[in-house]
Amino acid sequence: MRLITYLRTKASRALPVVVAALFLAGCPSLKTSTNSIQGEIAEKSPYYLQQVEQSSGDAKVNWQLLAVRALITENNTKQAFDILQKLPNILPIPQDQERQLLRAELAVKRQDNKDAFLWLKNIKVPDLSNVQKARYYQVQIMANQGKDPLAQLRAYINIEPLVSDKEHPNVIDQTWNLLTQFTPATLNTLVINADENTLSSWLELLQAYQNNKADRQMLESAIKDWQNRYASHPASKVLPSQLSRALSFQKSSNASIALLLPLSGTGKQFGPTIQDGFNAAKSLSKAASQVKVYDTGAKPLAELLTQAEQEGATIIVGPLLKKDVEQLAASPSTLTILALNKPEKVTDRLNVCYFALSPEDEAKDAARHIFAQGKKSPLIIAPRGDLGTRAAKAFAEQWSTTGSGAAQVQYFGKLGDLKDAIAGGGGMRLQGQPITLASGITGAPAGAVDAIYIIATQPELALIKPMLDISKASASASLYASSRSYQAGSGPDFRFEMEGVQFSEIPILVGLSPAINQQAGTKYSNDYSQLRLYGLGADAWELASHFSEMRQQPDFQVAGATGILTADKNCVINRQLPWIQYRQGQLVPVK
Repeated sequence: MRLITYLRTKASRALPVVVAALFLAGCPSLKTSTNSIQGEIAEKSPYYLQQVEQSSGDAKVNWQLLAVRALITENNTKQAFDILQKLPNILPIPQDQERQLLRAELAVKRQDNKDAFLWLKNIKVPDLSNVQKARYYQVQIMANQGKDPLAQLRAYINIEPLVSDKEHPNVIDQTWNLLTQFTPATLNTLVINADENTLSSWLELLQAYQNNKADRQMLESAIKDWQNRYASHPASKVLPSQLSRALSFQKSSNASIALLLPLSGTGKQFGPTIQDGFNAAKSLSKAASQVKVYDTGAKPLAELLTQAEQEGATIIVGPLLKKDVEQLAASPSTLTILALNKPEKVTDRLNVCYFALSPEDEAKDAARHIFAQGKKSPLIIAPRGDLGTRAAKAFAEQWSTTGSGAAQVQYFGKLGDLKDAIAGGGGMRLQGQPITLASGITGAPAGAVDAIYIIATQPELALIKPMLDISKASASASLYASSRSYQAGSGPDFRFEMEGVQFSEIPILVGLSPAINQQAGTKYSNDYSQLRLYGLGADAWELASHFSEMRQQPDFQVAGATGILTADKNCVINRQLPWIQYRQGQLVPVK
């Protein structure tokens, strides 16, 4: 046979094999492999679900695992759970490892952290791909939130070399943010293994910052020394962004402040009291700053901003009314602004911070306090209407970050309805409802109610507390109340009736801000609503005087007349309130 003929014959025999191979390569059942389930996913769940229908055997299981992963990403936890339940009991090791990881991710999504840890235990981390390892450590980070910050920190350190260059700065920032939340007491009790070099270097960086943050030059020198000693550390070349801002921090000089308040028209009953508090705090500080007041009830906001800028203002404090703050948020002004309210949707603008005495902020602080006391299943009792809904939702949003089940709410009606109920001898049964969060996730309570947070006025609380006693609800759950319940004129009978109840209140109203309290004198001594506004004005002065530090120092805080003030990433001011407890007719601080 001639060579050419032989080659043709071989080619003709091989052709069906090549065609078959090409056909099978296009078949969905052979597109998936161990590599596919261990890598990134690029499609939405409908694509993977379609491939499931067209596949069988191991390939079908791979498509199911990919579909579950996409569904979890899309927050479709029910369908993800249903598919996982239908998988064969026994799978090859790579598929089974992926299944365990998906179960852990699903548990975290459902806020069932206990279950998440159980599934993580079954996973052999060295056998995972880098993508899977990153997911594994992400579950650890989420499941340990609010529970074990050291475990979270270790997970961040493990995840850092696994992420992309684009994600790297974000991981560095999250690690630093977590570190700065460690208290000195916690840091002193940390037990670090001898081989945890990256972790110990992070702690040295934190110590260098804390020891030198008051002096920018000393801080810069300390950071450079640290970078020289740990040149290969992940944070050495790219410092955490908050630390970079601290290095570039420059203290502001004496400012010219424009105070924008409603002195006429809508809100005129609030403006003068806030101005009094602002002036009182300024006089105590003996600062040389100039202050000029502008009436937001007399002119449009845009006109006032222009006027203030033309008259040399460097800082704007105000406005107060929400409609004006919404307008301010949309304005192109580059002046430094401390708004005394906040818009519905807050965006990060380097020149703007937002400070308000909102029920939402107080509810979030209550959630943090109740969780810190070891409670797992809180119930909110709130008035039916906008106030109750907003406060309950804020509490639930904050509680969801603890990973400890879900908070529930129970609404009550008018004061007359409460009077009728207690007159009939009826107690208050606990009938909580789920709270819909912005994320759409509600979750389930962690167990029987062990904490009740009551958002009520003093007359309302005077009826709700006995009703809870009658139904014996207060015997199995600790009681907490918002500042609405604390007003002037509560006699010994009320205080004894409230035995055991903890409530939050701003420092100026519980004698923890004596200097500013003395400035208030007798003018507002028995009008608690006015004193709160007075405290808002006093703290507005403090925050305006330290605007640069507040914006640039990650752990900046002020012990103000309305609480311990800190700023979040969007420069919304958060307040941590002191907690007081009724005990044998007296008011005592909660330790």
